[in-house]
Amino acid sequence: MTLIFSTMLYSIKHKTTYEFEEIPQSVIQRLHLSPLSNGNQKVIDWSIGIEGANLELKSKDYHGNIIHLCKYDLMSDRITISCSGSVEVKDTFGVVGGHYGNLPLGLFCRPTPLTTPGKRIKMLCSQINQLKRKGLSDDISLLHKLSSIIRKKILYKKGKTNIATSAEQALELGKGVCQDHVHVFLTVTRLLGFSARYVSGYLMMNDKIIQEASHAWAEVHLDGLGWVGFDISNGISPDEKYIKLATGFDYHDVVPLSGIRHGSGNEKLITSIVIAEQ
Repeated sequence: MTLIFSTMLYSIKHKTTYEFEEIPQSVIQRLHLSPLSNGNQKVIDWSIGIEGANLELKSKDYHGNIIHLCKYDLMSDRITISCSGSVEVKDTFGVVGGHYGNLPLGLFCRPTPLTTPGKRIKMLCSQINQLKRKGLSDDISLLHKLSSIIRKKILYKKGKTNIATSAEQALELGKGVCQDHVHVFLTVTRLLGFSARYVSGYLMMNDKIIQEASHAWAEVHLDGLGWVGFDISNGISPDEKYIKLATGFDYHDVVPLSGIRHGSGNEKLITSIVIAEQ
């Protein structure tokens, strides 16, 4: 049987503006906003433009993600970061491929502050182990079943959690967003003995070209396949509609924009993401 892989080419524009109530003394920002070419996606072109700050450094972190550092120029009451480019994505049925890089796979089995198991996580892990003993032994089927259970236990609702909410806390609240779904999934899969990682990126939604946030899903390393993706929030493996930005142990490793600001007053964050087929 010959497999036919669907391929899509996307135009992406991601704009973020920080508006400061009072002009800050200094601001340093770290950007995880540059996709990489890999087994199922190819970056055709990509550029980053910044107003109100200067790009100081381009490098890679220990996960292999491209990072940029920018520094506020002290001449503006706002910083605007604009990213744009074209990315070609191929549907490989969620299979990303082998593990590359300097980090050993064993590190992806370890808990992090956001993925440390508590009582509820351990009970969920026990439930999955019972399913495995009853005959649901195929790893992919088992992980999709875990994804389904998580969606039922954590209803998708914005504003109930934040970037510091742990997997255990999200499971207790019973409400959250894709980030929380992924953290619970990672915590359980690591307890089950799998290497698993957090993925940030974009999702092309047919009914919503303009979006306010990026998306998140997980990848698990399986024998014979390598890294395989699972979008817990949507109950599928990523296909040609998913554009990967960065991977890490949890959300803290892939935050699109993070930094330090010295000064008084509040700040307002405005984000707009436009994804269109080419």
